[in-house]
Amino acid sequence: MADIYEKLRNRLDEMATGYPATPGGAEIRILKRLFSEDDAALFLAMAPQPQTVSEVASRVRAEPETMVERLEDMARRGLIFRLKDSQEPRYVPVPFIVGIYEFQLNNLSPELLKDISEYYLSGLGATFHGSKTPHLRSIPINTNIALGGPVAPYDDAEAIIRGKSRIAVAECFCRKAVRMYGKECKHPSETCIQFDSYADYYVENSLARYITTDEALCILKRSEEEGLVIHILNSQKVEAMCACCSCCCGMLISLKLFPAPAREVKSNYVCRMEEQLCTDCGACTARCPVGALRLKEAKVQFREERCIGCGLCVSSCPTQALSLLKKPQEKLYIPPATVFETFSLMGSEKKDA
Repeated sequence: MADIYEKLRNRLDEMATGYPATPGGAEIRILKRLFSEDDAALFLAMAPQPQTVSEVASRVRAEPETMVERLEDMARRGLIFRLKDSQEPRYVPVPFIVGIYEFQLNNLSPELLKDISEYYLSGLGATFHGSKTPHLRSIPINTNIALGGPVAPYDDAEAIIRGKSRIAVAECFCRKAVRMYGKECKHPSETCIQFDSYADYYVENSLARYITTDEALCILKRSEEEGLVIHILNSQKVEAMCACCSCCCGMLISLKLFPAPAREVKSNYVCRMEEQLCTDCGACTARCPVGALRLKEAKVQFREERCIGCGLCVSSCPTQALSLLKKPQEKLYIPPATVFETFSLMGSEKKDA
């Protein structure tokens, strides 16, 4: 079983955003920190779709009594996902991102972070925007500022929250990691919101706490005040919602490096600027997380190719020179139904590439 971790790396690389090999081997060191050889073997043997204990046991020719302990142990350690949306729990392998990586919230250590940092710079970061179907989408915090027709429920942050039966909040993984590096971030820690099955998983694994709808809406409001970008898992069901800053979030940090971030995201909105109303105060340039608005020679310039449709500039404009415009019908993006369908689609695109 000497190459079990290489096989595990290959399996993860076939899933969603991928898990590429690097010359320094940081990705293998990470796997060895998280998975035993038995863990890796079971992960490799599991089906890509959620299965019950009995189904997994039958697949790997093991006793259900033994298998339930192993599956629960791996789920508690964030190596697989546990769903409780039916009569009995089901278990499924998940990608490294979004999945195993975020589930290590309580397991961060300087050693693990060192490997993750090296891996992000040498290979992992490039995968964040490397597929046709993204694992996250940016949406407006406040759709009251959006023009151009009705807003789909999966594009409305407030409607998403109000439509959920169970909500939990966790500490932001990115900010926790940055603070462990000894750096500062002025933004709140508890901003990562999960819904329904994801909320249950996070709470049962001591990664989060349940909150009320009103508490979640307060987090949303504060996020808008703080100038944080709302990222959601790319599905119509919307299993999780993050409030991201461009100083800590790997997604935004990598997105800013593109000459045209708008082409790398699936947003259904774009900013519109009425120059005759603009006083060039610069309030919007401080709020834009990707540099779509900038001051040049004391004039505000808008670069549409950089706009990710988050709407943060619109809510801060004192003269209403900025508005958020819904894209034409032929350019609208309709996400997959669930995040597991998103993962499956991303995996298929990798195979076809």
